[in-house]
Amino acid sequence: MPLSLVAQHWLTLSLLPGLGCGLISRLVAHYGGAEAVLRHGGRESASIAGIGPRLQELLADQAQVQRARGQAKAELARLADFGGQPLCPEMPQYPHALLTIADPPALLFCRGNLSLLSLPAIALIGSRAASEYGCRIARQLAAELAGQGVVVVSGAAYGIDASAHQGALQAGGPTIAVLGCGLDIAYPKTHASLLADIAASGLLISEYPLGTQPDGFRFPARNRLISGLSAGVV
Repeated sequence: MPLSLVAQHWLTLSLLPGLGCGLISRLVAHYGGAEAVLRHGGRESASIAGIGPRLQELLADQAQVQRARGQAKAELARLADFGGQPLCPEMPQYPHALLTIADPPALLFCRGNLSLLSLPAIALIGSRAASEYGCRIARQLAAELAGQGVVVVSGAAYGIDASAHQGALQAGGPTIAVLGCGLDIAYPKTHASLLADIAASGLLISEYPLGTQPDGFRFPARNRLISGLSAGVV
């Protein structure tokens, strides 16, 4: 099956109301793949934890499923036009480490160098209202890690996060920014240039479709990806 179609099946599931990452993972494990979940239409899903009558009806509702499938096709086309790529757990480049965290994302929206996901990575994070000393040390640590071929992972926020990305980039090394919004949203706006630099030589990742705004609740959820991608967190 073409990988683009595999991604479409996963995105279709994630666009169905009431199906979060955890439930999608259970459904896929039960049926053996995202396409199989959609093909079975929720039949024999009563034994899956968290799948009650309402969600069984949702999966069996072909009108809802076809609407979500159309949305998924359109979203993946927009992502391709933006220069992005999707990753889902059935794809070989999907980070295996993320499969071990709570609620692994059903789909990752990526822009940049996917090969960085196979390299050792360390997260460097910290206060948005960081001191100049803190920012300087973050840049130094990031540069030293990047110089050893270690990917520096952070969240592109003010303060320590931005300094970590800058330190890696200045050293000519790899860095990954995990966003709490769509890939096409520069947040904070003053980091538009930094995000463009990361996309050019590193990797931007989000579990949210294009256009998703940086609502506050998305950032704690984003943090599980930062830690999940990394062998350690500074």
